Amino acid sequence: MRKQIRGLQNVYDEVPKTTSALELRDFSEAANSFSPNVASPRPLENGKGTEVAATYVVSNTNPTGWPLQAVLGNNMHSGVFIIPDDGDPEGRFLYNPAGSYMNRQMGSGRTLYGSEVSAEDYVRYQLRDGPNVTVRRYATTPEEEEEIRKRAFDLGGAPAANWIDPGCTTGVSEAIRGIGPFRHVEQTMWPTELDSQLKGLRKHVGEAGDLESLRRLLTK
Repeated sequence: MRKQIRGLQNVYDEVPKTTSALELRDFSEAANSFSPNVASPRPLENGKGTEVAATYVVSNTNPTGWPLQAVLGNNMHSGVFIIPDDGDPEGRFLYNPAGSYMNRQMGSGRTLYGSEVSAEDYVRYQLRDGPNVTVRRYATTPEEEEEIRKRAFDLGGAPAANWIDPGCTTGVSEAIRGIGPFRHVEQTMWPTELDSQLKGLRKHVGEAGDLESLRRLLTK
């Protein structure tokens, strides 16, 4: 019997140990009022990330009706989402700081994970403000995507929000700033300014301005 137990122990010792992919976080009200469905890490090859997803930045530059924002040249909204190329819905992610887009799984931190994320539904909602909505696609690695997710989670729902800065573009620009294709992006609170930066960088690998072109962009 002891020999059998020792034999089983030897087999167990030879099995490679793995660590859990689940990271424990403090889901405070400042971050998110609901526990997100956290996506699993992206596959790795030889310790390096493999590109199986893309990051999309949404610029809604339709003018607002708020007089002060109109005077200052501010516009509607900015957002960012990540969609896996491999079709895995659990890898989807959306950060919509200080925005009015709602989903039953989205808490005060304005992040959304997993199958609840619908890029088409989100962009359709933005187009309700007018036709000036641009979606740019960027090639990003799993490590870069994870850093964007982490920053978004840490920033929460309305970073730096006040009477002049609603927080949406401040959050999005800070979430992507300095990462991969966004290396030269600087933080800004103006949607038009972030849109101008992204356009000028010429780092995007695709662009859409309506639902039809978005569908094509998502399947590239």
